[in-house]
Amino acid sequence: RVAVSVYSGVCGMAAVMSWMSALSVNVAEESGGHRAMNGMIPIARTSQVAGRFLFLLVTCAMWTVDVMACSVFFAFGDMMDSGWAGAMIPSAVIFAFSLIVGSILMAFSYRFTFRAMMRIFVVVIVGLYALVALLSRLPFDWQGLLQGVADFMSVWWRAALIAVVLCVGVYCISAALAIRFYRAKEL
Repeated sequence: RVAVSVYSGVCGMAAVMSWMSALSVNVAEESGGHRAMNGMIPIARTSQVAGRFLFLLVTCAMWTVDVMACSVFFAFGDMMDSGWAGAMIPSAVIFAFSLIVGSILMAFSYRFTFRAMMRIFVVVIVGLYALVALLSRLPFDWQGLLQGVADFMSVWWRAALIAVVLCVGVYCISAALAIRFYRAKEL
């Protein structure tokens, strides 16, 4: 079905573009060196970081609204079998995913170069694959444990509460780390 493929493409694009849009300022600053924007924005470093994190929040919200608009279109057109709840769940997941990943990357962009961050990302992905391989070799039933977690998270309000707490926690901790990293950086 073409509609589902288009919707999947929109969701995938929104999940990445929301945090990539917010990181564009950091990329521009790094490519011109630390002094490229020095003096261009005559505000304190803390305010700059807060502004960039606010921009991250706004871009995540805008891309989520875009996915919601597509969800409404597909739900009205009876192109999705999952109904309204199934149409809106991807929007919430995209917002949470984008905010968490964007916050982590934004904080680390003040500490590392983007080339170093790509290397770290590769190591993390390889580590996750190794973790999955190790879990399959453990002598206890870890799939039963994962099934218990999935059953616990299947109640919508529990999943929403955990997502909100996780998003707020990661966002605040990342902002605090970014402020600390940026204050320590020499301009």
